[in-house]
Amino acid sequence: MERLYQDKEWLYRMYRVKMLSTYQIAKKIGINSVSIQYWLRKLNIPIRSHSEANHLAQANHCDLTQEATEWLSGELLGDGCLKSQSSFSTNFSYSSKYPEYAQYISDTLKSFGIEQAGKINERYFKDRNCYAYNYQSRDYVELLPIRKRWYLEGKKVVPRNIKLTPLTLRQHYIGDGYLAHPLKRRPYIVLYTCGFSISDVNWLIEQVNSLGFKATKYSSRNSIYISTYSTKDFLNYIGKCPIKCYQYKWNYNEEDK
Repeated sequence: MERLYQDKEWLYRMYRVKMLSTYQIAKKIGINSVSIQYWLRKLNIPIRSHSEANHLAQANHCDLTQEATEWLSGELLGDGCLKSQSSFSTNFSYSSKYPEYAQYISDTLKSFGIEQAGKINERYFKDRNCYAYNYQSRDYVELLPIRKRWYLEGKKVVPRNIKLTPLTLRQHYIGDGYLAHPLKRRPYIVLYTCGFSISDVNWLIEQVNSLGFKATKYSSRNSIYISTYSTKDFLNYIGKCPIKCYQYKWNYNEEDK
């Protein structure tokens, strides 16, 4: 363990990807930071500028678990957003028509070590005659690599290394899913993906099908249609709804056949 710092791939990941300081890396493996600085130079890993180092020393940090990453992926497939006010860190924001869901976002992120910035803001949209409740987190260094994967030249994309786990699909379904109950037909599900490119949506459909569900594309909407034959299995796969305000999306009735 104590010689991990001599491995270029490991040290690069700690210093340039996870954005840990030399002090944090040294503390992690029980050595002094001078040794970390020596091996950064020896392994030709670019050293941060003083401004970047100073920012990171004062920045917020979180230790994102696999669960947190999967949850964030699901929110980002929907209306979740990562915004950067500097080149060193990023915050997460979300707008919901339900104050209960905005609070759920805040509570869940707090459980992942990501704190809310300020208050949840209420805003009234006169043209739509509705309110929106806006959440924003503090800026975190560890959210920046995630933003770089999800945004290319300012446009949100679907990273090809995400996995559609039950948690990821559950959060996507909550934010941008719809359970339709057509007359004389069994229910079906639509996952709205209109904001992504056609190639991104086609890739997502392939991933959904690889899980054993029958999915096709709504060409006119650039969205994902989950067959009536797979709807119930899909709901079982993603598990129970974690929040009351969206429970209606799980109201699959046995008589709907």
